[in-house]
Amino acid sequence: MNGTRELLEDSRYRVSSFDPIVSPVVAPHTLIVGTMPSITSHGLNVYYGHASNVFWWIAGEALGFRRGGPHMEREWPDQFQTKPAKDILSGLFQVSAPILSYQDQVAQLTGAGFALWDVVKECGIKNSDDTSIRDCTPNDIKGLVERHPSITKIVFASGKTSAKLFAKLNKGWLKEGQFKLGGGEFTISTFSNKVLRQSALP
Repeated sequence: MNGTRELLEDSRYRVSSFDPIVSPVVAPHTLIVGTMPSITSHGLNVYYGHASNVFWWIAGEALGFRRGGPHMEREWPDQFQTKPAKDILSGLFQVSAPILSYQDQVAQLTGAGFALWDVVKECGIKNSDDTSIRDCTPNDIKGLVERHPSITKIVFASGKTSAKLFAKLNKGWLKEGQFKLGGGEFTISTFSNKVLRQSALP
């Protein structure tokens, strides 16, 4: 994947997003979008890379795996740069499921019909704060959906911030009403409540 992060001044960066991830063999039904990779995600070159970002934990609960970290040689769950939040680990149901590397987690997710991308292609941002985004260029999500007409739903993994930004950057396209805009709060509130809600995704 590409994706860059250049420090400008006073914790402000010029950043660019990763390439979209879509299965080459399974037609996607849902596009999950974030806003822009965090400092941790850019550093690891992975989507939702922070140990306490619950995205991959929820995916694992729904698809039957445990999230492995960048140091797969270590005992689980001590495979991450920082310890996962306690409420994440205490809320897991898939405690005996296979531990998968990032690449295998992506394969499981895309094999189940989900695609990944971000709303923003390039922007200025303070650290990893989505609310501080300025001077942004959107990703061509319309073009991606047109290339993959099986996509019928867009879900916002970062919640209201990415959804509002998406709506602002895609006003004309949204008026066409060709797909549903789903909800999603993968990064806040209690983990156990999110698992119950998000596991209902198709």
